[in-house]
Order: sequence, then structure tokens, then C-alpha cells
Amino acid sequence: MASTYNNLKDIEASSDHLVLRIKVRVVKIWSLSPAEQKYVKPTLELVVMDHVGDRIQCTIRNAQRRLFEDELSEGKIYIVCNFSTSLNDQKYKATNHACRIYFKRDTQLQMVHDPSFPENVFRFVPNDLILNHTNAQSHLIDVIGLLTGKGDIIEFTKNGKKCSYIVLELDDMQGKGKIRCTLWEDFATMLVKHIEEQPTSEYIIIVQFAKFNLFKGAMGISNTNHNSILYINADFQEVKDFRKSVVLAGVPRANQLSQIAVEPAYSMEDDLINVSIYKPISELKASIENGSFVTIGTVIAIDPKNGWWYKSCKHCFHSLKEAEDSYYCAKCATYPTTHTPRYSINIKVADDTDTASFLLYDKEAAKYLGISASDLRLAQLTRGGVNEEYPIELNSFRGKKFLFKVSVKMEDLNSFQPCKVIVMKMTDEISLITKFLGKHDIYQQNLALEHSELLNMQTASTDTPKLKMQGTGSPSVEALVENSKDAFSTPKRNIISGGCSKQLIDLYPDSANGSSSKCRKLEDGILGVDRVYQD
Repeated sequence: MASTYNNLKDIEASSDHLVLRIKVRVVKIWSLSPAEQKYVKPTLELVVMDHVGDRIQCTIRNAQRRLFEDELSEGKIYIVCNFSTSLNDQKYKATNHACRIYFKRDTQLQMVHDPSFPENVFRFVPNDLILNHTNAQSHLIDVIGLLTGKGDIIEFTKNGKKCSYIVLELDDMQGKGKIRCTLWEDFATMLVKHIEEQPTSEYIIIVQFAKFNLFKGAMGISNTNHNSILYINADFQEVKDFRKSVVLAGVPRANQLSQIAVEPAYSMEDDLINVSIYKPISELKASIENGSFVTIGTVIAIDPKNGWWYKSCKHCFHSLKEAEDSYYCAKCATYPTTHTPRYSINIKVADDTDTASFLLYDKEAAKYLGISASDLRLAQLTRGGVNEEYPIELNSFRGKKFLFKVSVKMEDLNSFQPCKVIVMKMTDEISLITKFLGKHDIYQQNLALEHSELLNMQTASTDTPKLKMQGTGSPSVEALVENSKDAFSTPKRNIISGGCSKQLIDLYPDSANGSSSKCRKLEDGILGVDRVYQD
């Protein structure tokens, strides 16, 4: 009978002209209300699974919800046909399928009974892939691990609402690291109650539909508000097999769980102003240890030399490499048939001490731009742009001052910038910037001059050919070509008051032959260079 149904993995966005018929089990049902439509009845969201364990997300819009919601139940098996498909390019993704299904008014739904159909099929992501994952905004995953440490339940109030969470440590018994797992609200209470009422030698935890959670530069997981499922010592074959690995490893009993010291959750203001350690850019670049810090600076350039968007593997989320007529994932050693578009950009950020390259992923960039990676790339291609050119929307970052919370990871001590600086949070809110400047007694005149240097621009420049970009209110770009050694595209420069016509590209030359330390100084209204040391 299975041959009469379409497999979920074969469904594509261009399948609307085909007559598809699927047999699936409903794994999870939840409602989702758009933030901007608080008074509109929420859509009904489903995750369904076929007989081989592949999943896809289904959406039932408001108008059709009443037609199906009384017929659908979690755990039941249905035959579904006459539906539409679309790219799974929305911000919220419960599965890694490239497409999602939309129910229509005339979608046919029939509940069936099939004892041979699997109850649940997990796709566990190992700890090493989670720890090495860099983009916290991705689809949801399944995780299994032995509980090796836990903290106490932390309670706090946010926007007048009481919240609580607990932090756990999970080991997947593969010897490649443990991950931090944060359980919120009822999930935290459920775990503590289970441990109190059912003491045992070990606790094997499964979090189905877990989301990535970046904390102090280290990637972990947490549950979601809508659709995560928590299993504790469940009667699954996967748990029995995992317990065997625990026994073979000789893990200590659960009464020897390590106690995890946890920190309370903070608002954006508390995190950036009162909690995180401030380091100017010069000190970030001088760091010799990994860590997370807060800094302030102005985006002066965008580096397009390494492209901007990439295709990521649906299993491990790493970028794919072209291999003949397909794409290859070096991490999984596979050739995925589907992928997810993501993007990252290198932005050059300056303060009054130095400049550095920050790596900005689409999660934080989208919050500022208000557009997803897929929509951004589609808009660029619609305008006739090519893949290698970064879209004009990214110009919105240039000339803007931000408070950044960054993760610093050491890479090559012999390079010009030995560490990788990854943006974790960013804001251009004036009130937060003002508080930050006041607390750290930062000389605002220097920052104001740096900002005006980027904003008070004229169009006259004879040094560099220009690439005119239309359709954006942000400054136009100078395209650095031919003999230029700096791959960054910088805003046009005018003559700074006092007669100095140096551009930032001249003040911060990333020499191909050596590294340099830079210092800018304001003397009598003229922006000058104190010294440039060549190694």
C-alpha cells in the first residue's frame, strides 16, 4: 500500500500541478498567531511524518481552520490529498524540509488505522554538531542525552509575567562534549517533579523539536513555547539502545549529578548595559581567550569578497560545496538533495581605538532589516542581480552606530585579526547607546566625529571608480577594483573639516604583506594618523 502514496522527501514547491497523495501521522499540533495580528484567529500548524520518518510542516490558514481542526488529533494517521505546496522560507521552521504544505478548502482528509505505521521516528542531532553550529536561527531538532548535571529552578518577572527555567547538562555518550539544555516553564517543572517522584539510577532525556540556543558563545538547546515535546526515560527502543551505551561507559549514578551554577535571564538593556563586560575594539582584537563581550562602533564597510548567501545542509546546517551537478556536505559526508538558504556578511566596525571585522548572520541582520534570507535573495534576483553581488538592502548597515554583544573565538594568532568576532546581539536604540556611553564615560565627541565622518558625505572623489546603486536611501558605494588591496566596499568620503581628505580605507590599510596597529587622533579639528607600525 505504501507505494500508492507519495513520500514526503519527494514533495517540491513546484508540485502544485501534480496530484499528490500522502499517508502521514500527526506528530504535533499547535496554533500560531502573527505578532502584528493579535486579534486575528491564529493559524493551525501541524508537523506530520510519513512511514520512513520524514517530516513536513503543514499550515491551515484562518479561513480554512474550522473545516479541519475538529477532525485532526495528534498521533492519528491520515490520508491527505489535494493540497498546495510552497517553499519553507518563513522565519519559523519546525522541520528541515525545503517545503511546507498548505491546506485548501477542498483538501481531502481521511483518518485511517494502520498498525504497521511507526509511532515516532527521531532524527537525533549529535552534540558535536550542535556545539559547532553557528546560526541559532534554524529549524527545530531532536536531541537525546544522559542528564549529567542540573541547576535549580530560576524564577523572574519579565514584562509583568512570571517566568521560570532550569539549566541541564546532557551527554550523548559519543565523547565529543556535553551541551547546555535550558528548559522553560512547564518543562522545568515536569523534570523536577519526575526526579522527585521517580528516583532512578539515570535519567535519559529526549527533547523533540528543540531549538538552538546560543549562550555566552557556546551553542546549546532549549524548548520552544509551542511545540517541543519532553520525554524522560520513555519506553522507546531508542532509549533502550541509549541506556546500553550508558552502562558500557560506566557512568556514575544520578545521585552524583553535578550542580550547575546558573545566571538569571536578562533583558536586552540589562545584558548590554549592566551585565556583559565592555571591551573596545582594540581590546577585542588583542584577546587571547574565547569569551563574550559588549562593544560599540560604527559599521564603516561591508566585505563582499566571500559572497554573502550560502546553501546550508538540512541535517547539520553547515554550508554546502558545489560538486559536479550536486552539492556536498563535508560535515555529513553526504550529497543532500535539498538545502536551506542562509547568509552571513563580514562587516567592518570602527570605534575610536581600532577597526575589526565582525561576522553577522541573518538572524540578527533580519531583525534590523526586517526581511528573511530567502526574501532578500529573491528581491536581489528579481532586480536582475547576480548571486555574487550583495543586495542593496545591506547598505542600511553602513554609517550606523550599534551596540554589539559579540562572541570572540580564537583562530590564528599569526593573522592580522587572530580571533573571529561573531555578532550575538545588536541594537541601534538611542536610549541604550546613551546609557552605555554615560556608564563607561566614553568620549562622545570622538564618537560624534566618527559618525559625522560617515554621514556628512559629498559625492566628489577622484581616487576610486564608483558603482552607482539605485533603489536605496543609504549612501552609495565606492567599488574598490583593480589595484585596491581592501576588499571592503566603503561609503563615499568628503573632505573632513580641517583639510584632511584621508578616507577610512587609507587610515586602515589591510596590507597584504603585513599587519599593522592603528591609532586615530583628533588634533585641532584635523583627523590624522599618529603612527602606523609595519611588522
